[in-house]
Amino acid sequence: MMHKFKGLAACAALLGALVMPASAHHSFAMFDRQGEMWLDGTVKEFQWTNPHTFIQVEVQQDGRTTEWSLEGGSPNILSRNGWRRTVLKPGDHVRVLIYPLRSGEPGGSFLEVHKDDGSVYYYHG
Repeated sequence: MMHKFKGLAACAALLGALVMPASAHHSFAMFDRQGEMWLDGTVKEFQWTNPHTFIQVEVQQDGRTTEWSLEGGSPNILSRNGWRRTVLKPGDHVRVLIYPLRSGEPGGSFLEVHKDDGSVYYYHG
């Protein structure tokens, strides 16, 4: 009986290990992939974190400043596209192509980042 229990416990542990990575990853369905838009603003923060990177961009519009939270791929994926944790610094002026949030909130998924020095960084995940 104990042998049967150990086998069942091993199977459950293996199944749990296989399911965990899939459940940890979330969908990008919250972004409108048909509604690309450009933002012109200033980098507040660049978060080089797993599982996804984020750029906080302050955008001036109609005399108001709105902070946009822009999500991208993992540092590993971005590194393969020429990104480094140091490419964006607070105060950098950027133009960013994004898929906006479907909800209309100030956020989205970034696709391209253009800096004033002419450098362009891509992420098409």
